[in-house]
This record gives sequence, C-alpha cells and structure tokens, in this order.
Amino acid sequence: MREIQKLPPKPRPRVIPRVRTAQKQSLVKETEQQKSGAVSRWGFYVKIIVFFALLFWFGLFASEKIDLATADLGRHLENGKWVAENHFNLQEKNSPVHENFYSYTHPDFPVVNHHWASGVIFYFVHKMTGFSGLSLFYVLLSLLAFVMFFYIAKEESDFFTATLLSLLLVPLMAERKEIRPEVFSALLAGFFYLILWEYNRGTMTWRWLLTLPILMVFWVNLHVYFFLGFFLIGVFLVIEIWKAVFSRLDDAGFLQTVGKIREIMAISILCTIAALVNPFGWKGLVYPLGVFKNYEYTIVENKSVGFVENYGIVNSNFLLIKVVLVLFILSFVVLLLVDRKKISFANLTLAVFFGLMGWFAIRNFTLLGFFALPVLAANVKNIFSHEKEGDEEKRKIKEEGLALSLIVVFIFSVFGSWQFLEQHWRYKGFGLLPRVNAATDFLKNNDIKGPIFNDYDIGGYLIFNLPDQKVFVDNRPAEYPGSFFKEVYKPMQEKMDIFKKVEGIQFQCYRFLSQRYHAVGAKFFEKHGK
Repeated sequence: MREIQKLPPKPRPRVIPRVRTAQKQSLVKETEQQKSGAVSRWGFYVKIIVFFALLFWFGLFASEKIDLATADLGRHLENGKWVAENHFNLQEKNSPVHENFYSYTHPDFPVVNHHWASGVIFYFVHKMTGFSGLSLFYVLLSLLAFVMFFYIAKEESDFFTATLLSLLLVPLMAERKEIRPEVFSALLAGFFYLILWEYNRGTMTWRWLLTLPILMVFWVNLHVYFFLGFFLIGVFLVIEIWKAVFSRLDDAGFLQTVGKIREIMAISILCTIAALVNPFGWKGLVYPLGVFKNYEYTIVENKSVGFVENYGIVNSNFLLIKVVLVLFILSFVVLLLVDRKKISFANLTLAVFFGLMGWFAIRNFTLLGFFALPVLAANVKNIFSHEKEGDEEKRKIKEEGLALSLIVVFIFSVFGSWQFLEQHWRYKGFGLLPRVNAATDFLKNNDIKGPIFNDYDIGGYLIFNLPDQKVFVDNRPAEYPGSFFKEVYKPMQEKMDIFKKVEGIQFQCYRFLSQRYHAVGAKFFEKHGK
C-alpha cells in the first residue's frame, strides 16, 4: 500500500482581539479628550485673566478724585443726611425733598426731588467709609453695570469680539466719573435689559419679569431716568406684537407669542403702579415729561456735541462718539446688504434711541457706551458669520473683512484710551482732591457769615461745607423760578444797577468757581470787584 503523507496543518490566521483594538481606540479618544480638555481649561483661565484685566482697565477709567467745588455730591449728601436724621419723614413740606431748602432767594419754591434715595445711599456709604469709600462704591456700581452689558455682548457674539469692543467703548462708558445718581440708572437699565433679553430668547421664565416692578420702586426714587425701564419694556413688547402679526407662526408658536404679549403687558402695568410709590405720587411718575419746562439756564451737560464743541470745550470723547455713531450706521447698512433678516428690531431701536440721546446731550455718553456694546457685538457676529460649506470665497472675504474691522477698532481703542487718560490722568484716584475745601475753611476760620453771592456751579459745595448758611443759587435750574435766572441771576452779573436792586441784600462774600473757567464770573469781578 502506498503510504499516505500527512500534510502539515495550515497556519491559523492571527486574530487581533477586538477587545484590545477597542481599548486602544478608547485610549486614543480619551487622550484626545484630555488634551482638548486641557486646552479648554487653559482657554478658560486665559479668559478669566483677560476679563479681570478688562475690569481693572474700566475701573481705572471710572475712578477719579472728587472735586466738591464743581460736583452736586455735597447737596446729595446733605439731602441724605436730612432724610436719615428726620427718620425718613418724606411728607414733610419744609424739607429738601419738597422745597428749595438750601436757598435764601426762593426757599419756598416747590420742587420734586426725584433722586432723594440716591442721597440717602451716598450719605450712609460716606458716613461709614468716607469719601474714599464712596469713590470705590461708585466704581463698583459702574463695574457691575459693565459686567451685565459685557455678558450680553459676549452671548451675542464671542468673548474676543466683546472684549475688543469694550476696549473701544470704555472711555465713553466712563465719561460720567463724578459721583451722581445717574449710576443707578445705568445699573438698573442693565438689569432691565438683561432680564428682558433673556426672557425674549427663552432662557428666563415670566417669573423673572416680576423682579422688574420691584426694581422700579427703587429706580423711581433714585434717578429721573426711570423712564428708561418703560422704554425697554416697550421695545420687547413691540417685538412680540410684530412677531404675532407679521411672522408665519404655527398654532403653538402663535399661542406662545400671545402669551408673552400678555405677560409683558402685565409687567408694564405693574411697573406703572410701582412707579407711583414715591413721595410725589403721580407727579413723580410724570415728572420726566416736564423736567425742562422751567429751565432758563444753560447747562453744558444737557447740550449737544456740536453745541459744546462750538463753545470751545475740549473732550476726547467727542471723536469717540462720532466713531460709535458711524459704526452704528455702517454695521446696519452692511447687515441690510448681507442679510436683512438678521437685523434685530431691538438693536436697531436701541442704537437710534441712545445714539440720539448721546449726541444731543453729553450727559448720556455713558448710557450710549453701555448699550452700544451689545448692539455692535451682535452686528459684528451677524455680518461676519460663516457661509455654508461650499461658499469658500465668501467665507474668505468675510474673514478678511472681520480681521480688517477688528484692526481698525483696536487702533481707535488705543488712540481713544490714550487721549482720555492724558486728559484725566492727574485726577485719577479715590477720595477728595487736595485742598478742595480750602475756600470754605477760610470762611470758617475768619468767621465770615451772612448772605453769600455765589455762582451756579459752587452751590453744592457751599451747601455741604457751610450747612448753617443758605446759598444764593445752586446747580439745580429746575428748582428755581425761570424768571430768577432770566431776569435776576444772569443780568445782575453784568449790570450793576440790577445787582443793587436784589432786594437790598448786603452780600458779605462773593464766591465764584473760577474766573478762568467761568466767563460770567470774570466779567463780574472785572466790573464789581473793586
């Protein structure tokens, strides 16, 4: 028989265990995630550092030593002192809440002290921490307002864009460095805007809107700009009404929009009721409508940029506000050409409203700066958002345009900041300016009493430092009869016969802010100073 040869067994193919392969893939993926997480953490830490540096930068611009000689602060502190010492008796007629309490020329003239609560807060802060603590308190309130607007800007765009635009706008935001009740309006406007904005995009429920009437109770007693709360509510109410009328909504979407309209209208009614909670009732509510009816004296802060520039006053922010307004116009025009559906009615309304406020009254620079931040951030994002895949040419053009735009913004930021700091650097710090009380110390040390003929600007300074004496006038034109400024105060500084006829007053002291900065004072001393 033929021997059958046994063939060697075929080598079995090597089988790579699937478990090991999966483990390796898992390890690779985990390593990549760890690297990504590490990069993400480092990016987060960098953002935190940059953000705190930005807060410090803003604080540097917002801090300034107090010049009581030109500030309203002295009167605010005396207002707060009177309210506190009289146990918040806000119905007392013979008080700085209801009458021209500090003047001997028109002591019984009725007034609406719409900012009495600000004086109370300033008084208690000053009592506990002094002028340095009051300066720091004011800066912290300003920083809190900035944080809210920055957050909205970041959410509307990204951290980098919000930061760069902040650098551009910080000098404008810090324009009102003097301690004033206005800071509460900036802060509360930020709260109103943030809550309404979050509610509009669905990240806050209607219950958050209930905080607005509570805030309104404080706002109406803190500053006359409480009407901004109603304006912001109106803006977001119109958005929902427009959506319900003109947008193509399904039944569920329509019912949801109608529900939002009802909720916002209910909140507006509650805010109106809340605004009546003030010492003057309905008169306090409607006071902003007639605040300028009794103005017969020119106040620089209430004048337009063009008027003030022609008057010869220099301010580094005059260029910046023009840049901001141009950016408003360009961004909306470009957005109209790129994709008009991305134009936000709220942002367009805010840009027009606060742009006009800032241009026609320089006291509104700060509010314009705050609201410009989220508006411009949203426009930048909507203009330069990437095109869909396949549109590489358009995407490249937009990226190059964004880079160029940010470079221009950075250049203006550096230039504007340098100009601002150069103009204000010597006043930076906390507390009072050196020797600011020297004039009233002289009057006290030499026992000079009796009627003082003072100018408009110095009134608050005298009210604080000489509380036992009345003033001829102080820096509240609405709290004096219009005829007083028109027929007495302004003419008597240039005509000796009118000066002599002022009720036979024998003035013991003449006090003007400065002949160099006060043209009327210079004329007065030239004629009557012998």
